[in-house]
Amino acid sequence: MANASTAGATATLKTPPHGVDSGSNLKSTPLAEWGYNRIFERKDGSSNEVRFPDEDIGEVDLTFDLKSDKRITHFGLRGRAATVFPVKSKKIPALVPTLPHHNPHNPTGELVAKLYWPEEGRESEAEILKKVYEIVGKDAEGKVKHHIPEMMWYYKSEDTSTPKIRMALGLKDAERSRRALYITIFRKLCPITKLSGPRFLRAWWHIVVCHYALWENNVHHRDVSPSNLMVYKTSDGRYIGVLNDFDLSSTQDSPSGQERTGTIPFMAIELLTKEAIKGEVQHLYRHDAESFIWVLTWVSLRYREGQLLRKCRPLDGWLKADAIGCRKEKNDFLITGRYSSTPSPSHRRSWGVVRSSLKAMDSFYRMKHEADYPETVYADDPEMEDLEADVSEARHHVSYSVTDATVFKTWFEDIIRTKLPAQFLDVRV
Repeated sequence: MANASTAGATATLKTPPHGVDSGSNLKSTPLAEWGYNRIFERKDGSSNEVRFPDEDIGEVDLTFDLKSDKRITHFGLRGRAATVFPVKSKKIPALVPTLPHHNPHNPTGELVAKLYWPEEGRESEAEILKKVYEIVGKDAEGKVKHHIPEMMWYYKSEDTSTPKIRMALGLKDAERSRRALYITIFRKLCPITKLSGPRFLRAWWHIVVCHYALWENNVHHRDVSPSNLMVYKTSDGRYIGVLNDFDLSSTQDSPSGQERTGTIPFMAIELLTKEAIKGEVQHLYRHDAESFIWVLTWVSLRYREGQLLRKCRPLDGWLKADAIGCRKEKNDFLITGRYSSTPSPSHRRSWGVVRSSLKAMDSFYRMKHEADYPETVYADDPEMEDLEADVSEARHHVSYSVTDATVFKTWFEDIIRTKLPAQFLDVRV
């Protein structure tokens, strides 16, 4: 966000940024061409209230709590610089009951504002959520309904598109990776990491089911991480899981799923390879499914009674490593780490799911590896070559015949049914 104390629109830049010729005429470039947005100017010199024009509902007021210790900054592979602030508004709360996707089971009156800079060529989160809300209208089983974020209002700042800044600077490739500022208002949710025991596992299961139902309807989330798994508490005391943050998602109207998206510590092993980094690996359902298992592993080992452990936190190496390093760390964990690790006392039930899900996932990888890299035997024996070719083809068929439905059933559904009471498996709110 622009510094609210910056001078008005008639002001000019006196000192150009580092790397720009101070003798150029850019010294007197209007601030708007450097990305400064007049809408963020303080009207009275002190208030954090900002007013936005809206053709449909009139002027919208937002008061940002810029000093809140609840401000959240998301880190990921894409340069969106997403930040979430608590926010207040007089206009927006009145809209809540009139929205077609209103969730009456979430009693909170608190709002948050998400400010981020997505690529303009991508389908926006607002557009994707509109498609999600259309799916909700057909969701008779309640797999998605009430398990998704409530978008109250959004705004796109056309004046701060990054190409305008680059052109003002005289930089080459000004149109490359176009980004624009979006502000989206949601009803407040809480991190799933605040829960433990059966409450945590039940909310996690809600989100797994919601995610799979959306994937079947061509909404592919592609960024499963702890910060994107949220909950809210109903008036009768139940915690409901919510799949949050759709700004890296794709739909049938989006480009192909070849680009690498996600948060490194929780990404599938196959997406942490050199080929995936180059965009040569398609992002599949099982990759997101694997991310759910890594999230469950992460929380089970690093949180106790809703609090992050203060010291001796396992898996810290996943945070420090790059993609290739993290892949090696996870492979080591699959081979030995999962047997020697001990969950926190409040996540012992979840650890049972982790062990079983990792076993199912590891079995898949072993089958796939055998199909991808068949052993070469008796290279000088034509008959054995034919036999090897038949075995290799059979393995290849087995490996790639695993459907999304099979992954969901064997990695999750069959396992969770042995860990939670039947009434906890019902995702309807």
